[in-house]
Amino acid sequence: MENLKAWIEAEGQVLGPEFLRVDGFLNHRIAPAFVEEAGQGLAAAFAGRGVTCVLTAEAAGNVIAYEAARRLGAHALYAKKGRAATMARPLVRTVPSPTKGGEVELAVSRDYLTTKERVLVVDDFLYRGLTSRALAEMVLEAGAELVGFGFVIEKCFG
Repeated sequence: MENLKAWIEAEGQVLGPEFLRVDGFLNHRIAPAFVEEAGQGLAAAFAGRGVTCVLTAEAAGNVIAYEAARRLGAHALYAKKGRAATMARPLVRTVPSPTKGGEVELAVSRDYLTTKERVLVVDDFLYRGLTSRALAEMVLEAGAELVGFGFVIEKCFG
């Protein structure tokens, strides 16, 4: 955990009151060592909880969800931005997107989020909790069990 904090302090950039730029190692260019350590930390925090699915929102959370899922022996699943015409029985929520401006629609197929799943919701950032709340609502609507939440960075300024 201390390595992650040091990495964020060294390479992250505060951009005004709203944004922390981490695209040099987390959500544009990806540093595998950072992702491995973040995934290991999340997996350790939820080990023994029977997680079968790690759910995130596209796209920055994908690599974190993958690494946590790999270490937990679970599936990684991401809510797609927008509803694909090929998506079976989607669960859909609309959330604000501070980085994009406006709102974005998140969609997950009920084929992959079922009543048998024990779900850990993860994301790169926790800011207002609106994206994680939307993901949790989808988990509960699907009849799956919500095990918990995990985040790499909590943004507590702005």
